[in-house]
Amino acid sequence: MTIEKVSTPFRVLVVDDDLTARILATHSLEQEGFDVLLADNGVTAIQIFQETQPDIVLMDVEMPELNGFDVCRQLRSMPYGKLVPILMATGQDDMDSVREAYAAGATDFVSKPFNWKILGHRLNYMIRASNTNEQLRQLQKSEARLGNAQRIARLGNWEWHLSTGEVYWSDQFYHLQGGKQGVTSRGIRSFLRCVPVNEWPQLRHWFRELLNCHYSGFMSGINHSICLPGQPIKNMQHQAEVFCDDQGRVALISGTMLDVSELKQAQEQVLKLARFDSLTGLSNRSVFSDRVQLAMDQAERNDSLGAVLFLDLDNFKRINDTFGHGMGDLLLKEVANRLFQSVCVDDHETDPVDGSPTDIPRVTGQLSLDVRDKDQGGLLPQVARFGGDEFTVLLPHIEQIQDAENIARRILDTIGRSIDLAGQEVVITPSIGIAIFPHHGESVDSLMKNVDAAMYYVKHAGKNGYELFVNSMNVVAKRRLALETGLRHAIEDNELTLHYQPQVDLRSGKIVGVEALLRWKSEQLGDVSPVEFISVAEETGLISAIGEWVMREACRQARQWQLDGLPHIRVAVNLSVRQFAKQHLEQLVAQVLEDTGLPVNCLELEITENMLMDDVEGSVETLHRLKALGVQLAIDDFGTGYSSLSYLKRFPIDRLKVDRSFITHVTTDHDDAAVTQAIIAVAHNMGLSVTAEGVEEKAQLAFLKQHACEEVQGYFFSRPLKADDLAAFLKVGNGYITQLPE
Repeated sequence: MTIEKVSTPFRVLVVDDDLTARILATHSLEQEGFDVLLADNGVTAIQIFQETQPDIVLMDVEMPELNGFDVCRQLRSMPYGKLVPILMATGQDDMDSVREAYAAGATDFVSKPFNWKILGHRLNYMIRASNTNEQLRQLQKSEARLGNAQRIARLGNWEWHLSTGEVYWSDQFYHLQGGKQGVTSRGIRSFLRCVPVNEWPQLRHWFRELLNCHYSGFMSGINHSICLPGQPIKNMQHQAEVFCDDQGRVALISGTMLDVSELKQAQEQVLKLARFDSLTGLSNRSVFSDRVQLAMDQAERNDSLGAVLFLDLDNFKRINDTFGHGMGDLLLKEVANRLFQSVCVDDHETDPVDGSPTDIPRVTGQLSLDVRDKDQGGLLPQVARFGGDEFTVLLPHIEQIQDAENIARRILDTIGRSIDLAGQEVVITPSIGIAIFPHHGESVDSLMKNVDAAMYYVKHAGKNGYELFVNSMNVVAKRRLALETGLRHAIEDNELTLHYQPQVDLRSGKIVGVEALLRWKSEQLGDVSPVEFISVAEETGLISAIGEWVMREACRQARQWQLDGLPHIRVAVNLSVRQFAKQHLEQLVAQVLEDTGLPVNCLELEITENMLMDDVEGSVETLHRLKALGVQLAIDDFGTGYSSLSYLKRFPIDRLKVDRSFITHVTTDHDDAAVTQAIIAVAHNMGLSVTAEGVEEKAQLAFLKQHACEEVQGYFFSRPLKADDLAAFLKVGNGYITQLPE
């Protein structure tokens, strides 16, 4: 079997602005076996030459913009273009054009019009002649590859032959300095012109070090800048090696220069990401902790005081859930800016620790803050984003504890003002904890733990305030941590149960419904009040899983009572804020009803006024989708919120539940009696029924019956009961209260 060798056709680049000439060249030269590339101007020719590296160039002299002579010169300046045959053509048969063509680097010259058959043979001969020395050809390609590699790597090389004084610069070395071969003179003087003047001494010292070396193989490096007109400053990494003769005299110095500007920018960006928060530009947790340690060390040496403030934004998640994370990020930026302004004003400083520019200017002295100058070794105040919606402030020097409290009050005032986010007015408030060092911690960890405890104390005390740490707060913090830890396992450990409080129809005495109330008996903590653990569940996000479990368990139990032959009653389940704000809530409700088999009209969902008013339009849509399922809807704790009648009419609800705070004093307080009577009247006018909570006395029951309140629940009839006890309660009177007071 023989393998036929397939020869690759020679590529000829034809450069002519005349369309007819290009068509004739293509037709004639392709018949002669050439692969023809076409360019209609000099700029395009240079581009095609760089991309394809043809075997020969046939080029017209007379062209617009760049003429053939100029193009020839530029091709010859390229590594690959040094030995490629270039045949120039012109219609002007004069010696001046011939001389200029050869001066520009042309291999040969031909006049128009062409004898295309003879020209084809001539092109073939010129190509074969140029390939006679294969070593030159390979050298040409190697130089081209090296030139491309250096261009891509932004690496230039140079050589200085001291015996002859000859200096060689690669094309890329010229390019890195903004120069050109044949135009820019080679030498230390022209090189220094593109280096900032303040760096000349170190470069001269470097060159002297190379020249004074007495053995071959000595290598040395230096970093410096290149500054070209109209361009950003470039960062260069320079390396050189010395070669000596037999007498130990420097004969040759060979060097490389690498553009490391992008690498340095990337390193600076990595350093910035490691030190600063990418969203707000403030210092991050790591940097803040380091500065707190420095401040604590300095306070110990100087026997002085410092403070750390820990801020958490109140109800920030609600803003994220309502407006989206994009708006949440805008809010965090604005809070960071206001926090910065609250703590730091005046001129910017250089960080006295590492000499780098700091993002924290000085604190003014109007709050009696003793901020030391950098010349005295002092530290500047620090503002940081600790993570999420948490921020921290370091006050390295204070005269008295009141100074930290003054700063906290200023922060509360500044951040608490309304914020315009893309046309949407938002109000956010912070909860602030304060810890003083060295009083409140001997280490950074203990100090931050204590200031965190102070902040959480504010959260549980009503938010939007500040508190100074006291030791008792650790008890609160430990309790909260224990609650959070226990809640995470409460469902799987079967520690959660439901109790059910009957709801009685005042007209018939029939038990028409029950409200499902959550109870938690922890193995570690014992009985935990819902008042204590529900807020923790909401803050940690556990309320969603717990709320779903409550709904599913209540529906399952109600269906079981029905299967046991007990009267069909509705079961009321309270929705949390997170549940109500959840998309496709109606799908979850429908799925629970399907899984448990409970008739849809036996489930009532209770929503508070404030939940509805957070997003009225969204609430209306959600309620309509729920109502379309057939479930009953009630507004819980009515009268304690801020809804108006105009909004109330838009909500597709079935009943109002009067809050127990009105019922407690309905027979002794005229105002509570008037509010309760008004709520009942308004509800009836709107076609709604009313359930009164917290009924404990016969007089309260009589008042409600007198004003036509439909249903009541409270200790007067029954405390919340376990499921089995409630079943027994229903059996006693077949679902009726046996002795309903007159």
